[in-house]
Order: sequence, then C-alpha cells, then structure tokens
Amino acid sequence: MDRVGEPPLKKRATSSTIAIANVPGRQKEKRKQPSGWKEPEIIDLSICSSDDDIFAKKPRLGSEENHLFTDRTTDIYANDENNQMDCSNDIDDPNDFLPRTRALPSLSQPLSFKDPGYDSEEEYANYMASLNISDESKWNPVPLKNKAEDLSPNVELEVESARPRPGELRPLRPKYFAVHYPVTPLDPTYKEQFFWGKLNSVLGFRPRALKPPARLRFARHLPGRTRPLKLFQDLAYDKLGAVQSYRQAASGSINKIVQVPGAIVACAAASGGHPDYSDEDREAPLPSDNNAGTMVVLHQGRCHVVDAHCIDHGASAKKYYTVNDVLFNPLNPEQFLSTGNDCQVQLWQLPKVDEMEMSESITSSPWMMNSMRLGDVAQDLVHSSDGANIAVSCRDGTVSVFKTINLFTSSTWSRSTPPPDPETKLHVAPPDADHAAGTVLWGHGPTERFMYTSSEAHDPDGEGKDEGFHRAHDISRGRVLFPFSANESGDAGAVSPDGSTYVLITCGENNQHPIRLYDVARKSGHAVAETMLEPSASQVATFEATTATFSSEGRLLAVARSDNAVHMYDIRALTKGPLATFKHEELDAVGSAGYGAIHACWVEGRDRRRVGVVSGGNDGCVRVWDPLIASSDKSQGKVLARTEFDVAYFAMGDMWTGEKPLVLGHCGGGLYVYDHLDGDGLPIC
Repeated sequence: MDRVGEPPLKKRATSSTIAIANVPGRQKEKRKQPSGWKEPEIIDLSICSSDDDIFAKKPRLGSEENHLFTDRTTDIYANDENNQMDCSNDIDDPNDFLPRTRALPSLSQPLSFKDPGYDSEEEYANYMASLNISDESKWNPVPLKNKAEDLSPNVELEVESARPRPGELRPLRPKYFAVHYPVTPLDPTYKEQFFWGKLNSVLGFRPRALKPPARLRFARHLPGRTRPLKLFQDLAYDKLGAVQSYRQAASGSINKIVQVPGAIVACAAASGGHPDYSDEDREAPLPSDNNAGTMVVLHQGRCHVVDAHCIDHGASAKKYYTVNDVLFNPLNPEQFLSTGNDCQVQLWQLPKVDEMEMSESITSSPWMMNSMRLGDVAQDLVHSSDGANIAVSCRDGTVSVFKTINLFTSSTWSRSTPPPDPETKLHVAPPDADHAAGTVLWGHGPTERFMYTSSEAHDPDGEGKDEGFHRAHDISRGRVLFPFSANESGDAGAVSPDGSTYVLITCGENNQHPIRLYDVARKSGHAVAETMLEPSASQVATFEATTATFSSEGRLLAVARSDNAVHMYDIRALTKGPLATFKHEELDAVGSAGYGAIHACWVEGRDRRRVGVVSGGNDGCVRVWDPLIASSDKSQGKVLARTEFDVAYFAMGDMWTGEKPLVLGHCGGGLYVYDHLDGDGLPIC
C-alpha cells in the first residue's frame, strides 16, 4: 500500500493544530531532522568530570553526509534527490503509513531554533496539520485496476462449437440425464450439530437426495436419450403387473385398503350387514350371501379371511356386519383397528414372524386383542399427524378422541374390564339436529391440535337434507374453536400439508356445490375464496364430491366426483375455475351406473418436481393423469390397472419404504396387488 500521509510543502495550520503545538512542554521536543541524520551516541554525564570530557566523548562524524551540524542551503522539504530523508534504519511496518519522526536526545546546551537543521514554529504547525488523517484531501485515490473489487462485466463470450456435418463423428452424450443438486461439503465432525445432519439419523426420514428404489432403476436408457418426459414412463408404470389376484376374497364391495411394508388390510361390505336398532333387526333372517370376508388381511404373501365384526345368529350361523374403516397403529405397524356396523371398535394384532420359525408362524391369522362398544355405528378412523391420538366418528354425531398408547396397551384394559374413556368427546352438530358425523380431519404443523368436522343429515331425502354444521375444534382444550361460514351439507374436505389452509366442499340446494378456502392458521371461519364446482357434463343429473386432496407442495387441489371426473384447481386462483378436467369413461362394461371416481391421490416423479393424479373410476380402470401434457395426448389417462367391476377403492404405496405400488379392490369383492415386473414377468426386488 502506498503511503498517503506525505506532508505538503507549506499549508496553513488550523486552530486545533496550533493549540496542540502551543501546549506547555511541546516546544522542548525535537523537530524534524535533516536528511542523512543518524542517531548520536548517548553520553552519560554522571561519569564525565569536566566539559572537556563531554566534547571528547562526542562521536566523530566521518563524512559530510553524517555530519549533523553541517550547514544546509536547501529546505528539508525540497524535492531534491540528493536531500531525501534516509529511512533505511526505519522499522518496516506495513500498517505505518505516516512519516516517521525521531526525537534527539537532550543535550546539555539547548540548540538554537534559528539553526538551519531545525524548523520554525510555523513549519512545525504546518507539519502537524498535514498529519490530520480525517482530511480526505490527504489520501491518494484508490487504484482503478483493483482486481479484488473489479466489477466490470466480462466481455469474453464462449462461442458454441459448430454442429458436425452429416457423416462426421458426433460427440458422445452422457448416458444418463440427472438433476444435480448443489451440496455444500460438511465436516463429519460437525455434521451432527446441524439440523439436517440430525434429521438424517432419524429412523424413517427420507431426504430428497436418496437413491430411488431398485424397482425404479431398471429402466433402460439408450445412449443419447434423456429421462422420459412423461410421468407414466418416469415412474415405470408401464412395467406394473398383478402379482397377487383374489377374485372373490371379500364378501362385498371394498370400502377401504391400507398397507404397511409386508401387510395389507382391506375391509368390505356384507349383504345384510346393516346395524341392528331393534329386536326385529336382530331376529330377521339373514340373506344367503351374508358370509365371511368383511376383512381380508394379506400378510407375508398369504391371504387371511378374518371373522371380524360378527355375532352368533341362531344355533349354527353368524351374522357379519359391514366393516366401515381400518387403520394401522401409527406407533406400531403390527397392530390395526377396525370399525363396523355392530357399533364396535376392534383392535387386532398381526402374527409376529420369527426368522427361525417362519414356516409355522405365518400360517396363523391375525387375532383380536380387544374391542369396545360405542353408542352408535362407528364410521371413520383418523389419527393425528404425530400419531399420539386416534379419532373415531359415529353416526350419532359424536367424535371420540383416544390416546393411541392407551388403546393398544394390553395392561390398561382387557375384555373383562371396561375400555378406556375417550380423552375428548366432540359433537359435530347440536343434539336436536339429528345429524351424523361426516368428514373428520386433523390439522398439520401449527394446527396439529385442531380438528375439522362436518355433519350430514341422516335422511338424504328428508327435511333439512341440505343443511350441515362445520366446526373447528381445539382438542387440547376440548372445545369448539370457531364455526365455519358454510351451512350446507358436508361433502368433502382437505387440509394443506403445512396445515394453514382448509378446503371445504358442501352440497346445497339445486345440486349446487360450493367450494370454500379458509385460512385456519389465523383461526378465521370466514372464507378467503369461494366458487362453485363445475356442473356435471355426464348423464348423471346429480353428483357429489367424493374426495379432495392437496398436492405435496400445497398449491394444487384434486377433487374426485361421482360423475366419473376429476377436477384440478390452483388454490391461488380458486375463483378462476379448474385448471384441468380429467374424465373416465361414462359406463363400465356391464352398462350400469356406478359410483364414479370414488378415490384420487397425488403421485410424484423421481426427481420430485413433476406431479400427477391417479384416480379410479366407473370404467373399472385406475388411470394416471399428467397435468403437463395435453388432454388430447394418447398417453393422457394411461391405464395402470383394469378390472371387470367398478373400482371401489385403491391404495398407492410408498415404494421408498417397501410398500406395493398399487393395491386395487373393486365392487365385486376382488383384491389385486400390483408390482413392477421384469421381462420374464417376475417381481423386481
């Protein structure tokens, strides 16, 4: 760095510098020394006996250059090369940019200020003024070519190489086209101190950078080709095939399918499996097709038909009730619950598979641990996001919330002791309204202790069929948090993944279906956006919304409808109507009317950037819809599975955890399991 504090020739002193110069004792200090001056030897006067000794001990000046008291005819500030100050003896300090001054040792006889080797008072004041670093005029400008701060644009442009001519060799392209995410190297020693380092050690956490399952890595990519642009091929759905088929495993239409790695549970309806509200219902003769099969369990490759929710009817007969819902224990995947029209909640245990005795243990079917009876028909089972609570909705308009650990702990209660009381019991409607509980949903994230309920009239054709009550409850306090502004009968609802948004779809007069968007994070019961569902374009005059579900990022909403169509909305522009409409065929092979699109769910591509909708419809097909391709494209609505009956329910498994890609149940009671197959028709491990 250049020295920027060099004093000028003569400058006027300021008042502050003059005051500093006139301080007592300042005049006794030595001034600026001439060029070529060297520090003389210090004489100790205590050992000198006379003045002659003092002069005798003075150092001899060898040359004119080193003579301190030689006459000088030029000014010490003159720009003369021969009279420059000698700084060879100065200490090299890079931070010292001011001119260095040396003070002469005091002599016995003070020197005269008129001596040409010393400055006058005016020169000394000007010199002190030149050392004022706050004066910007004293500093040299910053160099223009400072590479460390050169922000000038780079004008060097890369020129793309010309394309090879026909017949010439072309450069090789990478075999695989992958998306690379920037990853900052992290010292393993400090890895556990960061948030993402701790999450990687959590069991079950699935970061985005993991390698896809083996069944998704078998697709062949030719040299020069990139990843397929269509979601159907990206997820290798063209390789799906049935690995397990049970044409009549269940007693009736499949109501629900749930799965965990290694186990699949399906519940079904039963002919004559309605609830018994009177003695006449209990004593009524049973239909001939009221058989076992209301619950089917696929465990370790074997199919078990379980006698669930049944009672003895007569001397040698059993009555099987319809099983409405099943749910795996969120804290233990070897246990699950079921609800039925017998007003009971039953708890089940899967057989434990021992590696040493596998051949004997897998033959046993699941067994019932406990059961408890509620006041009315138990309908839906919903667990909280953390799995700590399980809610059971009933036909009498109540929702009972239980602690998961209390339900499945055998030491707390048994068949001989009463079941545990619910932690909270909510009412979705006033007692005199005669409404049943409809949609029951838990919140997520900041609203995980909130529960959203809707009510439906018992008689769909009676008075008040179009009325409903919709509320938000605080489970931690056991009270109603706020009511929603809708007053029609409930159809469907959905909560965004971040828990801040709640979508409610209702059914009003003249088959009008309002869809409303609520900001539940602010505890607001007033809709921030509202619109109407598109009228049915099929032969069905009336329809209902069967399912509503959010995409993983929470911006897109898919609504499955009973008119065999699926509509996709962007909640940021809900009033603009659906972004896309996906429609199954009108009728199935038999030609009778069905239930329409009974279920829909979202799927993601391998890079987690593309999304699609999978739905099952009245045409007996499970199809995948890609919003990024045109509706006229032949691959739009590609068939994943096809059955001879209407699709009653299907479940898309998480292949990252070892679940099956697709499990399908139709209205005839058939159950089919699909997996990826290789060229020989064998499952890909």
